[in-house]
Amino acid sequence: MPARRKLKDLALDPRFISGVYNYCDRWCERCPLTSRCLTYAMEQEEDASDPASRDITNRAFWQRLEGILRETHEMLDEILRERGIELPPPDAAAEEAFLQRHEDAREHPCAVAGTEYARGVEEWFEAAAPRLQARGEALEHQHQMGLSGVDPEADADRLRDAIEVIQWYQHQIAVKIMRAVGTTVQGDAVADRLDQSDGNGSAKVALLGMDRSVAAWAELLRQMPDDEDRILPLLVTLGRLRRDVEATFPGARAFIRPGFDTGEVGT
Repeated sequence: MPARRKLKDLALDPRFISGVYNYCDRWCERCPLTSRCLTYAMEQEEDASDPASRDITNRAFWQRLEGILRETHEMLDEILRERGIELPPPDAAAEEAFLQRHEDAREHPCAVAGTEYARGVEEWFEAAAPRLQARGEALEHQHQMGLSGVDPEADADRLRDAIEVIQWYQHQIAVKIMRAVGTTVQGDAVADRLDQSDGNGSAKVALLGMDRSVAAWAELLRQMPDDEDRILPLLVTLGRLRRDVEATFPGARAFIRPGFDTGEVGT
């Protein structure tokens, strides 16, 4: 079946939740709604057998993404031709305004703080590598000793999970804040009144990433108390950033994400 036909068939499949992928954290491996997500289905269709195609640091990921975008553009062009719709020529002023909004979003205090947090996380992991290894070895030793009153396997799982959570949201928090700020500048009065603006949706994803990161750092602090002086500043940074994002986007927490906040999870 031609790629464009397959894409059309997927887009019309009633099992997919419209827009569920717009306000997710892209952590498909932990998502309860992959079976109802068009983006996930498209990725599986494209290259389910190649793990590299899902790694943003791998060339295969960008090649696959480029292919999806190309097919989508071709499908849209075909639909426009069928309906006799002709798009206006590019607007240089609009493009310049878009680039300016992007730059303004990068310089927003919340976005700057998010970027600084990501840098702090990077520095912590670089410095903590020997201590993390020592913690892992200590848990392995406890497991081999069979000590009573401790559960080294559970602690190892929680440690691994905390690290994965922190690193997953490390850069995404700032990116989502930038999107929230950039789209809010454009303005959507009707959506804003209903808390359903794109800015609120993106801000909510950033806030959820911060919530989960705070919990993950708390777990690292529990298991690595000697790192308190290094971890607490990161927790304080996250706490302040979370407060500032909530103040900037007071409707973010009330935003209803398709699928996640509409009762489909667990059904």
